[in-house]
Amino acid sequence: MTINRMITLAIILLISVSGCEQAGQKDFESQSVDNAEKISQTVAKEAEKIAEELEQVEEATAVSQDKDVYVHLKVSGFDRLFLKDVRKKAKDKLERANPDGKVEVSTDKKLELELTELKHKLSDQKISKKQLKDDLKKVDDDMKAGV
Repeated sequence: MTINRMITLAIILLISVSGCEQAGQKDFESQSVDNAEKISQTVAKEAEKIAEELEQVEEATAVSQDKDVYVHLKVSGFDRLFLKDVRKKAKDKLERANPDGKVEVSTDKKLELELTELKHKLSDQKISKKQLKDDLKKVDDDMKAGV
């Protein structure tokens, strides 16, 4: 009889432990969704409009945090020969429009992919402010490194 009690006790213990693990996972998932609040991108949208006003720029992709904005410019054809000038014109124009914040401009394809991914995460509300800050720090480092 003691063997039956031990087996029953072991089964009950295993069931209760596995039940706790599942409940803990649900709590964690709900916390991560709660942390991903709507982060305003009005500065980024305005920066995209301003950058696209330049005739050399086909498309602009921007992500912002507070007053800082990170912009990728898509330039093609003959205008790619003058990327440095296009970046400078766009940065000057964006800095005049956003004097209180930091403006970073790039024409690098890798940074376009990173900013596009961040933009999608923001629109789907799948990123927290802290994660956005960390990701934009990496983008900022890449922009300064000339990647």
